[in-house]
Amino acid sequence: MIVIGEKINGTRAEVARAIKDRDADFIKELALSQARAGADYLDINAGTHPDSEPEDIIWLVENVQSVSDLPLCIDSANPKALLAGIKAADKLPMLNSLSGEKTRVNGVLPLAGEYKTPLVVLALDDNGIPAKAEGRMKIIRDLVQKCRAKGMQDELLFIDPLITTIATDNQSAITAFETIRKIKAEFPEAHITCGLSNISFGQPGRSIINQAFSAIAIEAGLDSAIIDPTNQELKASIYSAEMLTGKDPDCLNFNQAFRQGLIGQPKKEADLDQTIQKAIADFLKALDQAGIAKANLCLEPMASQGSDSGPIADQKNSQDDLAELTRALVNMNRDKVSQLTRDLLESEVDPLAVLDASRDAMAEVGRLFETNEYFVPELILAGRMLKEVSEAAKPYLEGQGDQGPKKGKVLLGTVAGDIHDIGKDIVGTMLDINGYEVRDLGVDVPCERFLEAAKDFKPDVVALSGFLTLAYDPMRDSIAAIREAGLGDVKFMIGGGQIDENVRVYTGADAYGLDAVEAVKLCDGWMG
Repeated sequence: MIVIGEKINGTRAEVARAIKDRDADFIKELALSQARAGADYLDINAGTHPDSEPEDIIWLVENVQSVSDLPLCIDSANPKALLAGIKAADKLPMLNSLSGEKTRVNGVLPLAGEYKTPLVVLALDDNGIPAKAEGRMKIIRDLVQKCRAKGMQDELLFIDPLITTIATDNQSAITAFETIRKIKAEFPEAHITCGLSNISFGQPGRSIINQAFSAIAIEAGLDSAIIDPTNQELKASIYSAEMLTGKDPDCLNFNQAFRQGLIGQPKKEADLDQTIQKAIADFLKALDQAGIAKANLCLEPMASQGSDSGPIADQKNSQDDLAELTRALVNMNRDKVSQLTRDLLESEVDPLAVLDASRDAMAEVGRLFETNEYFVPELILAGRMLKEVSEAAKPYLEGQGDQGPKKGKVLLGTVAGDIHDIGKDIVGTMLDINGYEVRDLGVDVPCERFLEAAKDFKPDVVALSGFLTLAYDPMRDSIAAIREAGLGDVKFMIGGGQIDENVRVYTGADAYGLDAVEAVKLCDGWMG
């Protein structure tokens, strides 16, 4: 979601006063608070008389840029004010906005076409806002064609279907969703934005309405919004909706926002990101002392997936590419892990060293998971990245033998009567990437199949999973059957659901694990 912070707007009484009195500190604090809350753009709307508006826009831009390097969105119907904003801005700003009104087509479009700025496009013309989706689409199609004729690519356009209040038209939300879906279908490269809070104008409980609207709009195709980014409840709804509709790969944006305190309950004693940074700095310092990697790091705040910074900030001039690989993997930077792996292997770095650096990172990811600073999606993504590194290294291992002997064999499965597999699959992945040979029998595995597989596979450890209480008896029966078969010193661990020490005693298992990291620790302890 591209968030355009809405708070620097001269139609708000307190902002209008600040502009009139030239209260720079007030404007700077509005900019800083929105930047800290995760805004991608800061909207700048002077809302003053056309004669003074260009000067007011310049004053606002200069003050905002003195405290924030976020790109700006110059919000005006006055071409002179827009041009003043373009020239005052350090970065090419977004223009808000073009509509089908002749004055805007003649005044705003030429500026956007000349400077190739991102541009908000409104679904209205001189006749107002059409009541139906198709009427709005007619205006949008015409404006998109006009923009294309000026050499503007669709990805520069932020099309606003125009949200009207539910208080005066109980079909307004339905019309908005229909328009969003049509825009997405016809112009897939364009962005779709809106003044989201318009939907609730005149209603009580506006925040509740806005949250519900945002979730449905995101599912329909909304990928930008002009909102108050400091509204945690609304931001939580947006992050959740993006995650639930598949627009947040590996749940990283949601989890990062939670760690940073942008949504949910922020950590009280210390910022979680600082905790992660310190933990990983200590980790790499230990690697340095062991002679494995250099710890010449500069810590910076976390960034979103695919960026160049994170819990371990990148050292641009570092010669230690293996340490950089470790940083990238712990930072969940999948693209960078892939690129570094290719570069290292192609430059004839020992592939075993590449694998060792990746496993070192995985160990730290596991520790962060244990301390609730990383969550299941990070754990799974780290495992996938380690597998990708291993696959890339395989061709370079020819002539060196394999990657070394496996630590041991683990037979894994969800017991009879239970079909839950999420926890089991995570355990299997973690054991595999930590050097164990795993045979996963799947779900609803009867006692007889466990016994047959144990005789054939000859495991060192049998791991039985079960989420439901009815799994306890099949666990007990499977463990007893394998022990009675006399297959040697096989260890048994159980996990899932409400497993505790009482259940362990009942089933006869050697240990129980609360999560995948603990399962690996148990196996490591047994294997010496």
